[in-house]
Amino acid sequence: MRIFIGILLAALLLSPLPRAQAIPFFDQLPDFKVRVEDDRQLQDWLREQMKEQRKGSSVLKSYDDPRDVARYERGTLEKLLRSRGYYDASVRQTVTDDEILYRVSPGPQYHIKSIFLDMPEYLRQGFSGLPLRVGDPLIASKVLDGVKVIEKYLNENACLLNVDVSYEATAIHSEAAARLEYRVAPSPEVNVGEVRMEGLTTIEADYLQDKLKINTGDCFSREKIDAARLRLLRTNLIASANSEVSEPYQGLVDITFVVQERSHRTVKLGVGYTSDQGAGVSAGWEHRNVFHRGEKVEVESKVNPALQSLKGKLLIPRFLSAKQSLSGSVELANEDRDSYRAKSLKLGATVQRELSRNRTASAGVELKFSRVDEEVDVLQDENKNKNFNLLAFPLGLKWDTTDNPLDARRGATIALEVKPYVDLKNSNTSFVRNTLVLTGYKTASQMRYEPTVALRVKAGAISGVPNLELPADERFYAGGGGSVRGYGYQELGPRVLVPPTEPGEAPTLSDSIGGRGLGEISLEGRFRFTDTWGGVLFVDGGNAYVDPRPKFSDLFWGAGIGVRYFTSFAPLRLDIAVPLDKREGIDSNYQIYVSLGQAF
Repeated sequence: MRIFIGILLAALLLSPLPRAQAIPFFDQLPDFKVRVEDDRQLQDWLREQMKEQRKGSSVLKSYDDPRDVARYERGTLEKLLRSRGYYDASVRQTVTDDEILYRVSPGPQYHIKSIFLDMPEYLRQGFSGLPLRVGDPLIASKVLDGVKVIEKYLNENACLLNVDVSYEATAIHSEAAARLEYRVAPSPEVNVGEVRMEGLTTIEADYLQDKLKINTGDCFSREKIDAARLRLLRTNLIASANSEVSEPYQGLVDITFVVQERSHRTVKLGVGYTSDQGAGVSAGWEHRNVFHRGEKVEVESKVNPALQSLKGKLLIPRFLSAKQSLSGSVELANEDRDSYRAKSLKLGATVQRELSRNRTASAGVELKFSRVDEEVDVLQDENKNKNFNLLAFPLGLKWDTTDNPLDARRGATIALEVKPYVDLKNSNTSFVRNTLVLTGYKTASQMRYEPTVALRVKAGAISGVPNLELPADERFYAGGGGSVRGYGYQELGPRVLVPPTEPGEAPTLSDSIGGRGLGEISLEGRFRFTDTWGGVLFVDGGNAYVDPRPKFSDLFWGAGIGVRYFTSFAPLRLDIAVPLDKREGIDSNYQIYVSLGQAF
């Protein structure tokens, strides 16, 4: 059964969808075909471009008559053909009840007969040339690429007050050719004079000034100004950032950034539901500029039948370096799980450093005071209730190229954490907890419903002490909405036989006691039917083991479907999953999960 489900999901994810049937409510436009005489490559390109036009066109959605759709799309096809150099093309449309057929006669493709670049001679030195040559087809996107190449060169190698590059293409219909001319408008070269900032009320100016990376005497560049404005907005402290450039004087210009601070306080409320843990609520408050230099304070509380917690966190950016941040936290938690109850107080501090655009490293210290009461009946009474004073030194390394942390559609992540522990109360209790999480995302944006294949692999290993000598709340468990959907929270993992309490009774299995090894794998196929609605097919597998070596054998598998409603912040998630390896008397027939953000 598991193999069949896996093959079926893989077939659905990897099979092409261009001939998929229309779904009522999500797709109301008539189907269409494009036929191009003797040019299959142009025909395929036009069809793909038309699909993209349909996705974002509000005009098409307002038409009820297919003939109106056909007339509008005929004009779109003619524009597309001209953008590829077909200036003598003709398009005819035929409308039936459920389909529109476009017949295209492209005619000759125009080619470039001559190219001229009007640029001062002193600026030409070092210019490597245009991406176009005489004889190339006159394709609009490549002509615009030429403009971008010139602008990039001037922004990087000149100090022009204004970079203004234009082009003109003159068609020669008798020769199916065109003359192409690029012009660079005259502009003085200047350097940066004073750099000012206006509009600040609570943020210290020198904190934001450092983020501009523009100093007096620098070569003037509009590109650098745009980059500086973007960095200001990314601080999450600024609602708007505009720039004003003075008139030139003595070869200098002053730059003034006019900013408007955003509200620095936010109140957050959240709700969620899973059939294994019940309903839960969360509430939080944050201040993103508490000491006027971008320091952030967060307070968050979570309450559900299995966990009640209160956490405070302070984040200090630019700690000893522009690429470092320091975070400190304190957390009170009360857990009531099937196999243990735990009360804890955790104090921690972490320094995070940006190694490159996609890589970060972290190191910290953590002190955790906890009392853990195990529910496993085979333990001696004196071993059931334990107090721990754990000192840990977490080390982390992360590589992240994803495009959106809450709804990734492309990219990948690798996250490794090594966390050595020592019990200050019992020096014989020392262990190392290691976790590795890999994720990957690939979206076929040109296909219908923009399918995304998402993969997550997680492995964990704890070394140093036997399984039952570990604090129960530090062992690995599997199962639940963020692990293996279809099974109850922490229901997967090793169990022990519980002796009978009455003569003649058979021994029973305990709840999962957790393990020193963990292996999980998840595969999702995500689809977008509209801008706001989507769906998911998924298969999860995982298990926890007494042995510390992570395994990907003897996994428990679950599968299901989900619905996504895309908000401006993150998708709302509703998943229904069934266990494919159901255990009688332990697992339910299905599990339901409602939360914010994708499963991974």
